[in-house]
Amino acid sequence: MNARTASLALSLSLLASPPSLASDLTIDLGRGPVTVFVPSSYDREVPMPLVVALHGYSASSTWMENFLQLTPVAESVGFLYARADGTVDGSNNRFWNATDACCDFFDAMPDDSRYLRALIEEIAARLAVDRRRIHLIGHSNGCFMSNRMACEHADLIASFVGFGGATWSDESLCANSEPVHMLHIHGTNDTWIDYDGGLIDSVTYPGAVETVETWAALNGCALVPEVSPTRLDLDTMVAGDETTVTRYVSACDLGGSAELWTLAGSGHVPILTPQANEFVVRWLFAHPKPGAGTNHCASTPNSTGSPAVMRGEGSSSIAAADLRLVAESLPRDQEALVFYGQDDAALPLGNGTLCVGSGGRGLFRFPVLDTGPSGRIEQPITYAGRESQLAVGSTWRFQAWFRDPVAGGSGFDLSNGLTVVFRP
Repeated sequence: MNARTASLALSLSLLASPPSLASDLTIDLGRGPVTVFVPSSYDREVPMPLVVALHGYSASSTWMENFLQLTPVAESVGFLYARADGTVDGSNNRFWNATDACCDFFDAMPDDSRYLRALIEEIAARLAVDRRRIHLIGHSNGCFMSNRMACEHADLIASFVGFGGATWSDESLCANSEPVHMLHIHGTNDTWIDYDGGLIDSVTYPGAVETVETWAALNGCALVPEVSPTRLDLDTMVAGDETTVTRYVSACDLGGSAELWTLAGSGHVPILTPQANEFVVRWLFAHPKPGAGTNHCASTPNSTGSPAVMRGEGSSSIAAADLRLVAESLPRDQEALVFYGQDDAALPLGNGTLCVGSGGRGLFRFPVLDTGPSGRIEQPITYAGRESQLAVGSTWRFQAWFRDPVAGGSGFDLSNGLTVVFRP
């Protein structure tokens, strides 16, 4: 390990660690306990997204939570959140054996890729995990590790976010079996992992643009960047909206895209603004695997005593012509309808959250339904024969909205949301 990596270890250790977090579930696969935060809205009958956070070199899972502060977001939005720790190397620093560029400095060769997959599978065995919404967030060495996981377990990972890292030095070592959405976040003043690429112990690593374009190519996207006119404010230490958003989304294979958020003037460890973690989480949940899966809007118990559950039924391909929307555990003999749109709203309504934006506008005019004596509604997507207007690869959100005699405010309650990415 050279002086530069030693200095990085010191700089990261100086950040204060937060107090111990309450643990809803602890999993130990022989490498120490892993905390899995389970929000109060969790219902074993409604699969939730899973986010796994991976720390940087010399840091830890508690440091990562201090950096991201995702626990309150997981509680308010509704997702499972795991924070894993790497093993300790010869310098007593935690690390991940990630890509060929970072960061097994003592050649210990732990199989972190296999371990993290096993951890995710164990979480899914114990909790209701939405298999189409398994996401990673990594910082520095954890960013390198997230890249490796997406390369080697593309069947498992829907999307990942990497801060201040890179992908493989040898691009041929990434052989993803299917597309994976990726977002890379990097400061232009990062002196530890240079924005333009550099060396770690004489091994080259690619820059931020090259990392993103590598994934764009892996995902079949055209290498034609689209720069958003809207800038973001992610770093409290840099004045103004310092972040430029560049997307590679044209001609991508279904289930894949690549995106770069460039933080002008930011360093290796930006002090994130209060809204930064929400931006990141919203990006993750807007990039599920193709098919139907519950989104991040959890339902609350209604007058039946249970949350309303909405799901999509049909073939595994989730073509528009065979998708059927079903919502259960609704109050009996009440009016209900299906809201739909292509974006998220996150607006309070009744005892829940209306999470579908542009509701009531677009392709369909769903009828008002009756929940009947079973407390159930069912709506084929072929209503009015307009399913042909759903483009392959397009993403739509659906949510049941129903009257409830004990609901507050507007007199309505809501189910969980359903996100559908249509396939051929």
